[in-house]
Amino acid sequence: MSDLSQITSRSLTDWLSYLEKKHPVAIDLGLDRVGQVASRMGLTELSMPVVTVAGTNGKGSTCRLLEQLLLSQGYSVGVYSSPHIVDYRERVRINDKLPDADVFCRAFDEIETVRDDVSLTYFEVGTLAALRLFQQVSPDFVILEVGLGGRLDATNIIDADVAIVTTVALDHVEYLGHDLQAIGREKAGIFRSHGRAVIGDPNIVSSVYAEAEKLNCNLLANGYQVKARIDSNHSSWDYIGQKSSFHHLPIPHLPVDNAVASLAALEHLNIELDEKLVQSVIANWQLSGRMQLLEQRPEVFVDVAHNPQSAEYLATQLRCLPKKDHTFAVCAMLIDKDNQGSVEFLKNYFDQWFIAGLDGPRGDNGDKLANALSDQPYQRYPSVHDAYLAARQLAHESDRIIVFGSFLTVAQVLAL
Repeated sequence: MSDLSQITSRSLTDWLSYLEKKHPVAIDLGLDRVGQVASRMGLTELSMPVVTVAGTNGKGSTCRLLEQLLLSQGYSVGVYSSPHIVDYRERVRINDKLPDADVFCRAFDEIETVRDDVSLTYFEVGTLAALRLFQQVSPDFVILEVGLGGRLDATNIIDADVAIVTTVALDHVEYLGHDLQAIGREKAGIFRSHGRAVIGDPNIVSSVYAEAEKLNCNLLANGYQVKARIDSNHSSWDYIGQKSSFHHLPIPHLPVDNAVASLAALEHLNIELDEKLVQSVIANWQLSGRMQLLEQRPEVFVDVAHNPQSAEYLATQLRCLPKKDHTFAVCAMLIDKDNQGSVEFLKNYFDQWFIAGLDGPRGDNGDKLANALSDQPYQRYPSVHDAYLAARQLAHESDRIIVFGSFLTVAQVLAL
């Protein structure tokens, strides 16, 4: 291992810049390379129960609710999630706190020494670093959010004690397949033979069920073994499980299906929950960048909706908000996303669109988004920063601004 005295010479910013350029491609799915290095580091198993969460949408909010429910019961919890929005350290939470930068630097230094001639992606190094941190801290539970897909994602080097698939939609088709059945099989690649599995979306594609059946999983599927029963006026809901039920739960700002998946996972882990604490945690359930309210006058929300499924859910959220005089969209999307399919769900909700391009290898100068909005009132700006400032200048106190389209879009506004 490198001399620890040399670590301070490379800051976290230096490390991240180095890691971004080290591997020839940003996304390189497969477990062979990361598995080799994990084996050398003794990271192929963790001593505590692990919950792994895959899905096109809903992973982050499911991980967050699982974390908060466990913390409310007095357990210690480590969470690995991605991408971060502002600070790389957001990718690891230990008891809802971010580790110090030097902790990541030490882990990166060890990985750099141990990997020898094995080339690793930015995400793979980050996954190994998170596993090392969890191994050192040894929380009661670890929650891993899959980065992309499931079967070949770096997080899948760990056999999860409970594996959750939240939703399946068309996204990252160049890596996961061009139809829902293929993508579903990739997501269900986190399931294990005779393992405990959870399905969050009651209308999920059949290939996810098929994989669970093929592996003889102990399955808790939303709408079947467990379910949500929403009251007639949509003011509360009940969780009906196999071992436990919870009543008069508040309707959350995040999807109820993700709450069902979280509660089902805790059933699998035989965690006994206090009903009043469950009610309180769900009432306060929120996640940075998911319908996050930044300002009141005008109202400013940011949301990382970046594909048709998440855009459709954003539309349902907008329908539930009190009416404002005007509602403006600030939007920028990556070039490999379904811009047309995403904006179709939202066209009726905005009086004006302020659109921009995004930098980077997957960035778009805004042409693709402009084409998708050809029948909508929009103005184009060179950057998200400029688009947001223009919207703020136009908006009055009685108006609303919704910023969405990508994690990068939200990050640029949060940075302001």
